[in-house]
Amino acid sequence: MNAKELSQRLAADAEGIATYLLPNGKRKGREWKAGSKDGEEGSSLSVCVSGNKAGVWSDFAAGSGGDLLDLWMAVRACSLVEAINEAKQHLGIRDTMPGGEHTPKAYAKPEKPRAQAAKGKVHEWLVGRGLTAETITAFKIAEQRRGDATIAVFPYLRDGVYVNAKFRDIENKKGMHQEAGAEPCLFGWDLVDPKVRTIAITEGELDAMSLHQVGIPALSVNQGAGNHQWIESDWTRLQRFSDILVAFDSDEAGEKGAIEVMKRLGLERCRRLKFLKKDANEYLMAGAERVDFLDCVDAARPLDPEELVDITEFHDDVKAAFYPPPGSRRDPTLRLDRDFEWFEFRYAEVTLWTGINGHGKSLLISQVVLGLISQGERFVVFSGEMTPTSQLRRMVRQATGLDRPSIAYIDAVMDWLRGTCWVFNLQGVARLDRLIEVFTYAHQRYGTRHFIVDSLMTTDVPDDGPRAFTAQKEAIAKLVGFARKFKAHVHLVAHPRKGKDEGAAPGKMDVSGSGHLSNGPDNVFSVWRADKDESKPETMDGPDAQLVLVKQRNSFGPNAVQKYTLKLWFDKASQQYRGDSKWRPLSYVQFSNQPEYTNAEPTT
Repeated sequence: MNAKELSQRLAADAEGIATYLLPNGKRKGREWKAGSKDGEEGSSLSVCVSGNKAGVWSDFAAGSGGDLLDLWMAVRACSLVEAINEAKQHLGIRDTMPGGEHTPKAYAKPEKPRAQAAKGKVHEWLVGRGLTAETITAFKIAEQRRGDATIAVFPYLRDGVYVNAKFRDIENKKGMHQEAGAEPCLFGWDLVDPKVRTIAITEGELDAMSLHQVGIPALSVNQGAGNHQWIESDWTRLQRFSDILVAFDSDEAGEKGAIEVMKRLGLERCRRLKFLKKDANEYLMAGAERVDFLDCVDAARPLDPEELVDITEFHDDVKAAFYPPPGSRRDPTLRLDRDFEWFEFRYAEVTLWTGINGHGKSLLISQVVLGLISQGERFVVFSGEMTPTSQLRRMVRQATGLDRPSIAYIDAVMDWLRGTCWVFNLQGVARLDRLIEVFTYAHQRYGTRHFIVDSLMTTDVPDDGPRAFTAQKEAIAKLVGFARKFKAHVHLVAHPRKGKDEGAAPGKMDVSGSGHLSNGPDNVFSVWRADKDESKPETMDGPDAQLVLVKQRNSFGPNAVQKYTLKLWFDKASQQYRGDSKWRPLSYVQFSNQPEYTNAEPTT
């Protein structure tokens, strides 16, 4: 258990730990007030023992404070490592390396190399790298001569003991090597204050020295970004750090190594530290000062799981929802013969379409598609019940507003549709996973954002049987997940249960199958057609159909509604639905001076 986890564990029993460390204190509200030995209440030191700040303490007289590990050090006058060990013992915590017990490896104990303090060429080389004489002396950098080569010696000291060393020819980096058989520990331990809780780990010694020089405690790995043997050697010593800044180089190897190290040391206490140059030493040589390095530390970010996002990341999206920027593209509306602004086809949503068999669900959706294409949207349509030719024939009639448009007009419609609408060309049963795979390709290749599955019964998702409800739940989850991931809009057709008659539009509770079919989607529409008999004039009054919005989860704005019934009139020749009985059939495609789609008032 590292220092951060231990501090959280102590805070969970803040009052008990405060009582243990400050037995003469008293509880006062949310705080434990330290008392004197004669039982008098103290006036300066208090520990918060409940609420969000449980475990935080302050001594106003001394100007000190921190968490319960800091308090343990202050009360017992011990080092951080000693406080961690005592706290673990008090809590009964026994630590092991990940994976269980580890037998320490035996390493060679090298003798200190024959070398002199870096005063000549090595000193000049290091100064040329932006390092000061004080820094070079603090790290005890030494110098050797080997024939014509000048060797910089970087001693790895831990508690004053010579553990390892890195030898580097200042003219030839490829000749770099370490002591044979020595322990692979971190460089710079002797210069890290025992009370420090934040540490940076770099890929090279010069980087650690650069950070130390600007006041940031730092250690360096011994063998680059790809070898992490030092973790096992220094595992126990690293447990005292609650904030580890992994400052590996900003290249491919450094990125890969940093992720590996952060995962092994614990993602919850690691942050990725980057500079405006490849590494810390290059940043120093470029003229960066302490304040610049501290800005980089402040900008260091943890390797959060992809799904874990700070909610304020959506700040701009929320502002745009209230106040769309001028000229920004809005979500397309429901468009038939005009725009119905009480409903928008928002991205990252699923709309379920239901209705009694034969009541015109697919026909109405076809016209909705034309309205969306006229707003710049692109579609992929799967219908397991209709051939592409039949779908397109109906779409041409609706697009032209004519029962039998001319061949030239048909060609014009094809030109208008080209690059805006695709079909999943399969009649019969389609595998849902394959559908989503093709939808994904179409979105990534062609930018399609609307996808129609007409209907769920023509996929491999079972509509009855022992596992049908589970399969339907999984299917909805897949479609919703696809819509959310790619910010697409999925239109799913699902049939209702058979009712006692056809006198009313089915509701969301009437959808056949699992309740998840209507619970999962963001919106639910129900299509209903009036039972009119053309041979009986008395049945011909009133609207021909209804489009009933029975659910809209994310409605927003002055025109938004959760439920709405739109009365519709149907023109048999053009196959168009209209929101007003006085509207004439419209042309969605301009041809031979015929007007393109407009929002003009209905003509009488």
